[in-house]
Amino acid sequence: MSASDFALDPAVHHLNPGAFGIVPAVVRAAQARYQRAADANPMRFHRVDGPALVARAREAAGEFLGAEVVLVRNATEAAATVLAAADLRAGEEVLVSDHGYGAIAHSARSTAERTGARVRVAPIPVGATSERIVAAFAAGLTDRTKLVLVDAISSATALVLPVAEIAAVCRERGALVHVDAAHAPGHLRQRPDQLGAHTWAGNLHKWAYTPNTSAALWIAPEHRERVRPLVPSWEFPHGYPRWFDHAGTSDYSGWMAIPDGLAYWASIGGWDAVDAGARSLDRGVEVVSAALGAPGQVSPLHAPLMRLVRLPAGRVVDLASSNALYAELSARGVEAAVVEFGGEGFVRLAGSPHITENDYRALADALTAQFA
Repeated sequence: MSASDFALDPAVHHLNPGAFGIVPAVVRAAQARYQRAADANPMRFHRVDGPALVARAREAAGEFLGAEVVLVRNATEAAATVLAAADLRAGEEVLVSDHGYGAIAHSARSTAERTGARVRVAPIPVGATSERIVAAFAAGLTDRTKLVLVDAISSATALVLPVAEIAAVCRERGALVHVDAAHAPGHLRQRPDQLGAHTWAGNLHKWAYTPNTSAALWIAPEHRERVRPLVPSWEFPHGYPRWFDHAGTSDYSGWMAIPDGLAYWASIGGWDAVDAGARSLDRGVEVVSAALGAPGQVSPLHAPLMRLVRLPAGRVVDLASSNALYAELSARGVEAAVVEFGGEGFVRLAGSPHITENDYRALADALTAQFA
């Protein structure tokens, strides 16, 4: 694999592929074929060919993840689906951590406002141990906790959370557990059905090279009748899993190209490529941290393909200053994630076979210029 496999601007250093995904040209071509087929004969495609292609994609996603899943557009939609199914009542609580993805936190708060429920936040230091993370979730549970939202990999801080241990504590207390595994598919060797959670959702477009709007939702068998699609449509009478296959006339080509994206992931080495990307990222952390005079990766719980390096104090202290530094880097042709957490600034590096040491050095040079 190289950057030429994608439609990426060669004049830019692309160091954040996990944010929105990067779609290989061969996968984009497959998606375009499905779109052309829909345009060529809309009646037959939407009535006959399309449903079969969606079912094929759903089955491919399940085989890839090792568990039967349904398809949704993204992990945020999956969380909204789970929140709707939780049937929250006034006085009940949803527990999240302060590392949770912002859009999902907004969804939890919106649901709580509508139902009279409450969102509680478990605070976790960025360098916390697994034991401290589990203890933080345990401390946040009350006899009113109905649902716990936990990240497989925290988006902003790139930590791999001890999901199975957290789920075990929550189950003991009678709380439902949803895993936001947006960054997990094609990145973590994690099976949704082996974590002790009730539901799990992962984006396939971030690290598994499928088009945008392609994600998988796993639902424990005992909850498959209760967790229903947000938009019931023509497949709804067929029940699980088909009732998630259709939400009205739409462009389902992203789903249809899921098998093509997963085939590309396998063709470049699969888990071997992930391991190679992690080794390359080790070097990237060395390059960037040395340039900044930083100690290196901030936590041993880092994700294989995502790491944090602490920025010099005082420059990034809130969202506005984070956005300002990102804009400066972008203007220099370097696309990287600048993160503010707890009043501190970090740069989040990523590893991918298309990212070279030259890319990390370009980031280091751009940051050095900003902090000189």
